[in-house]
Amino acid sequence: MPSNDLGQQAKDIETGISAYEQKVSELECQLKKQSHKLSVLQCLAEVFTTLSKPNKIAAMLSELFDREFGAKTCVIWIKSPNPAAYQPIFGTGVDKEVWDQWKLPSPNPFPDMPVVLSQPQWLEKHATPPELEPLAGQQLDGLDAYYIPFEYQLDLMGFAILSLATDYPVEEDFDALTILRHQVAASLYNTHLLADISEQRDAMRHKSEELEKINVALVNADRFKRDFLSITSHELRTPLTGMLGLTRLVLDGLYEDEDEMWRMLQDSYSSGKYLLKLLNDILDLAKIESGMFQVSLEPISLQEIFAEVKVVVNGLPKADHVVINLPNNLESLPRIMADAGRLHQVLVNLISNALKFTPEGSVSVVVERGIGLVNFSVIDTGIGIGLESQKHLFQKFVQADGGYARGYGGTGLGLSICKHLLGMMNGTISLQSDGEGCGTTIQFSIPIA
Repeated sequence: MPSNDLGQQAKDIETGISAYEQKVSELECQLKKQSHKLSVLQCLAEVFTTLSKPNKIAAMLSELFDREFGAKTCVIWIKSPNPAAYQPIFGTGVDKEVWDQWKLPSPNPFPDMPVVLSQPQWLEKHATPPELEPLAGQQLDGLDAYYIPFEYQLDLMGFAILSLATDYPVEEDFDALTILRHQVAASLYNTHLLADISEQRDAMRHKSEELEKINVALVNADRFKRDFLSITSHELRTPLTGMLGLTRLVLDGLYEDEDEMWRMLQDSYSSGKYLLKLLNDILDLAKIESGMFQVSLEPISLQEIFAEVKVVVNGLPKADHVVINLPNNLESLPRIMADAGRLHQVLVNLISNALKFTPEGSVSVVVERGIGLVNFSVIDTGIGIGLESQKHLFQKFVQADGGYARGYGGTGLGLSICKHLLGMMNGTISLQSDGEGCGTTIQFSIPIA
């Protein structure tokens, strides 16, 4: 064989070996890159399983896309359950005030685009929603938008859109992207489960707290009822025993003169009135609880109401040096929409209650016009009410705290009945006292007719 042919063959073999070595070198380089990415993704997969917040997952993903894929811009959307939509929660390369507005609908975030939602793909520029232009690379030369979904059991948990170089060899990263997508989707699904479990736990805790409060209220109500029955039996027995005893003495003629007889009859009559009031309170409460209690609302004159109240109040028992101050010049105030009989009952009840707990000083009633209302205040300088006891005084069967106030008698129904009566007349009632020994002010309001 001629030496020239042998030389040419040697050159061709050398060229082929050089090309082959170059190819092997390129493949080795590519393999190293793939191995590096797979190694990174395996490490991230372990980290993703420990993350319970979607924003942390999104932040780590964004950093990965920037470092390993060379993404110039990136925004990550996560599915939010209420309302069902895809909310952008992390972005790079675009101002936050821009991408923060890119909320997309669920289950299809691109209803006007022929996108296969479960497959990664390049987004065609002409089909990309206009608002995504800053992200999709339309303002950047040599870049295109690439869509990466995170699907778990046919449910699109979220997705990322990146701006990559137009010639970026995405096909080389399919394996790495597949691992990444599946792991991210599973992690996002777990965050939803954790959120649901957390919400259910919070709901259960809230219900448990409510049940505990209800149970405490029931226990207190039961205690109040027991106390009420005990107190009421005593309160009813005391005047009844007095009436029977005094009447027996009169019938037996056991008195010194006619004046003493009249005093005994007067005491018996007072006990009878007190007994009647107790019975009326119990009957009113029974009607209120059965829903049979009714009021008749009509325009009434405050001047007329207080003329009647004054007659009754002047006959109420009180300490010797306690002064009662009732309002004057009521003709300037407008009529109110109320039940005259029931308003009379409320006023007498509150004034009587104030007199009972005021051993000295005064009990005053103030009436003022408000906006669409007439405001009433019953102010006493009496024994006052402890701050803790004030929380329960409008409940049934409650009277102060059973200690210093118990010696004044009563069933503890008065304020509860007043509250119900005023509520039926579209009014409100409140109580204020700075504590024991500081007096008490009860305020209530009724609408103007």
